[in-house]
Amino acid sequence: MESSMLAILAATFGAVGLMTFGLLVYTSTRKEIQERFAKTKTDLAPMVRRRAKGANLLDQVLEIISSFGNMTLGKEKDKPRITDLRLTLIQAGFRYTNSVAVFYGIKAITTMAFPLCYLGYVMWTCKVTSMNLSIALGLAALGYYLPNYLLRRALNKRQDRIDKALPDVLDLMIVSMEAGLSLQATLNHVADEVLRISKDFCRELRITNAELRTGIPRDNALKNLGERTGVQSVKSLVALMIQSEKMGASIAQSLRTHADFVRVQRAQRAEELAAKLPIKIIFPTLFCIFPSIFIVILGPAALQIYHVLLKK
Repeated sequence: MESSMLAILAATFGAVGLMTFGLLVYTSTRKEIQERFAKTKTDLAPMVRRRAKGANLLDQVLEIISSFGNMTLGKEKDKPRITDLRLTLIQAGFRYTNSVAVFYGIKAITTMAFPLCYLGYVMWTCKVTSMNLSIALGLAALGYYLPNYLLRRALNKRQDRIDKALPDVLDLMIVSMEAGLSLQATLNHVADEVLRISKDFCRELRITNAELRTGIPRDNALKNLGERTGVQSVKSLVALMIQSEKMGASIAQSLRTHADFVRVQRAQRAEELAAKLPIKIIFPTLFCIFPSIFIVILGPAALQIYHVLLKK
């Protein structure tokens, strides 16, 4: 009886001690966590203010540029051209609300700024000639067409990045769908995983997931994905997924077949570029390599002939 009482007292004492120790650990840990969060908020507050200030400054600059673009556009009647330009800007990754007005504003600013800066420099140096006007007109044309070239270059680079990331994205989609995930869950999972491979593809997949969550039909959301990228291989993938879903076929098997086709297509494109290389290298060889070879080979002989003729 006494032994059982001692055991009960020992168990009670141990339980009370453990509860007290747990409460002490909880309160100390909670205090440390609160202090850490307070310190984090204090440290992040200036950074958040700086980011908000930078965003506000960027918005103000874009607003000023878009005002120039609106003056340039005026009452634009050619709506298909504006629609095509907006689609091109989206495919290049520029999704600002007034992206068309900003683009035309940049064109207006560069068209005026290049010749005005040059003419200001000419007037400062007091070297005004008839050639200066021609150069100013050439700079105005350069400022007008330069944004088009830069936009096309940005578009091609972005489409190349998306095209290069497509086989890896297909592999991730195949693994996810064969693991039992639905199409929407697969797109959501792949969007998170592909962030380290291609930020552009990740952004497009997240937009597609957002469209699906808002109730847009799956066919339309996938078609929008192909239109936003403008990459032919992505458009083929979208058409394949829509057709497989309508026919009731296995989307995973269709994706596996398409992944093999994309890799074969990439190998053929690389072979095509390699076959064009000898033709492209002819002009650099003629104008850059051969002259230096001729100078090295014929230079000493020409000097020798020159000295022999002088002695005579």
